[in-house]
Amino acid sequence: MNKQQLIDFESKIINHYNNNKLPFLFHLSGGNEIELLEIFQHVEKGDYVLATHRNHYHALLHGLPQDKVEQRILDGRSMFMYDRERNFFSSAIVGGIPGIAVGIAWALKQKNSDQFVWCFVGDGAEDTGNFAEAVRYVDGWNLPCKFIIEDNDKSIIANKKTRWGTSDLQEWPNTCVYRYNYELPFPHARTKDFCDLSETKKILKTDEEYFPKLPQETFPDFNDIEIGDMSYKEAVTQAMTELGKDNTMFIGYNVGGEFGNAMGTLQGVPEEKKLETPVVENLMGSLALGMSFEGIKPVVYYERHDFMLVGADAIGNHINHVERLSHGEFKAPVILRTVVADGGPFYSGPTHSQDFTKVFREMVDFPIFEPMTPDEVIRDYKKAQMAKGPVMIVERKSCYDGKTTTI
Repeated sequence: MNKQQLIDFESKIINHYNNNKLPFLFHLSGGNEIELLEIFQHVEKGDYVLATHRNHYHALLHGLPQDKVEQRILDGRSMFMYDRERNFFSSAIVGGIPGIAVGIAWALKQKNSDQFVWCFVGDGAEDTGNFAEAVRYVDGWNLPCKFIIEDNDKSIIANKKTRWGTSDLQEWPNTCVYRYNYELPFPHARTKDFCDLSETKKILKTDEEYFPKLPQETFPDFNDIEIGDMSYKEAVTQAMTELGKDNTMFIGYNVGGEFGNAMGTLQGVPEEKKLETPVVENLMGSLALGMSFEGIKPVVYYERHDFMLVGADAIGNHINHVERLSHGEFKAPVILRTVVADGGPFYSGPTHSQDFTKVFREMVDFPIFEPMTPDEVIRDYKKAQMAKGPVMIVERKSCYDGKTTTI
């Protein structure tokens, strides 16, 4: 596509809006055609392109047909543009996508793939800690990923000086971050003109009509499995060892052999299948989601259920919704493992011993298991192992045998 074709496409979307055909949020691109055309000269066909809510140009330049992009916008999917065949992915959560890009890039490097990840963000996303963590991870591990900051000096409406008290820019490593500046000729969302809202209400559908909810996975009960005489911790350890035989990756802090093996439960898992991370719970979930796009089944270990709240963005907005928002094109076979510190030998305090199971049951649509016995541990992890989508398993410290050590 050329510059005029891009502009003409967005003009067509504006025309739909003016004719009361778009009763939902959309974000127009404009003013950055030359910059994007130059960048996409370096993007190969098999590369991943991850974009934000302002993604129309990116989708078109990565090969999505114009009629397909247009129809998806008319179907209410402007902010949720996906294409598994072309490795195109977008997110409407500001700062939500860099960590996913990191996970994809990590998996590609492990495969020695020639593919590359191009992650486009605005300067609003640049403000977030998620972006800083992702850049540091890519730079530190030399991952095949480039972050493109599309800087229009706006985070929704406010400019940098209003947001931060200074207009000075953060210095990022140029090995993995590139910035271009441009002036957006449109407001944050929609256009400068408002359509007839009374008319748009007539065609507005429900949330489930735009994005039908998927049926929750069902599993065998596995009651025929003979567990034998073992403790709760031994059952967890056996389950982890079995998971380690698959194409899995165990992600988190204190998962490595020299760091505690997740309370000793990962001793049967090969070290090369353990990814020791910083204390970055949201990045951990995003890493896992990105890895899952490349066929890995990640097991994310949150040492305390309390800490999972820090990762709630990745869990609630992306892992939970990616299959639904992409109409099944992307899946998230991620196992989220956590522990409620409701027992000894040490008292962990109010912020390290809370049980948020009910909160997450309200937040997500995927299965949450709470094994209370060794039998339930084996059976629930067997279900998680076969799951095609995400599963959360909440263990309880009070069920362990008392010999476990933890911080």
